[in-house]
Amino acid sequence: MEKEKKLISSQELFSAIGELLAQGRQAVFTVTGMSMWPFLCHGRDQVVVEACKPEEIRVGDVVLLQTYLGNYLLHRVTKIKGDCFETTGDGNCFRDGYFPFSAVKARVVRMIRKGRNINCDSVYWKLVFFFWRQMFPVRKQLLGVLRRISRFFHKGKKRNG
Repeated sequence: MEKEKKLISSQELFSAIGELLAQGRQAVFTVTGMSMWPFLCHGRDQVVVEACKPEEIRVGDVVLLQTYLGNYLLHRVTKIKGDCFETTGDGNCFRDGYFPFSAVKARVVRMIRKGRNINCDSVYWKLVFFFWRQMFPVRKQLLGVLRRISRFFHKGKKRNG
């Protein structure tokens, strides 16, 4: 039996996540958007986040942050410079720019894909993410190839959502 999905506004979602994190608990939510593809896919994958201190954030971590415009991003930290950090979506060919550590709301500790838990701190995934970051100069070409392969294997399959 599949769990029923309930759609709520971003404001409600992130308010609820903030309450859980303030209580020292983890929060789980389904990813929306494709900026983190191929590692996180819209509507399919979930993330488990927990509160973190600025000094705990490392290059390669995926963080939930709130921009100065009030939008929320779930992107990977690509550079730390003094009291700021830079992020990039895994599926993006551009950097987001720098944010103050105060923008961080949480850090992703696990991904859930098709019921399978993926520990973001495992050596295997740290290496995968490291190599993906190193491929940034040719990411546009890599993403093009990956999209073609994905379309080939999913041709004819009905998409959920």
